[in-house]
Amino acid sequence: MDLTANKSTVRRVFEEGFNAGRLDVVDECLAADAVDRHPFGADEPDFRAHLKGVISLLRAAMPDLRAEVEDLVAEGDRVAARVSMTGTHTGAPLFGLEAAGGRIAIEQFHIVQLDEQGRGIRHWAYAGVDQMLSQLAPSAAA
Repeated sequence: MDLTANKSTVRRVFEEGFNAGRLDVVDECLAADAVDRHPFGADEPDFRAHLKGVISLLRAAMPDLRAEVEDLVAEGDRVAARVSMTGTHTGAPLFGLEAAGGRIAIEQFHIVQLDEQGRGIRHWAYAGVDQMLSQLAPSAAA
């Protein structure tokens, strides 16, 4: 396993996908049969579609979205990432909330297992959605 290449693959998803809006990077970085250990909607047939949907949703809701990779640690076929995500909700509705200019600053943790070709095949995460919602709708979190 090339640990440097594996770390680069994970970093690309955040820098090119979330920050630059390049959805094709998802297909480049994840195997077609990649599995996400989070539940996702029935209208999303696979992890690639789910991730593209998340990127599109967040970028539409927060045009200034930034995902900063703070830490990347690789061992064997896994990469762990700590990511700080910030943005201002000035765009499309997000999780049923209309844009009101609220700012988010959340911390996420991801573990990605990669195959021999350096593509993500499994993903586990704490994505911080509860943090995000409490920052955008403080009264809803109470």
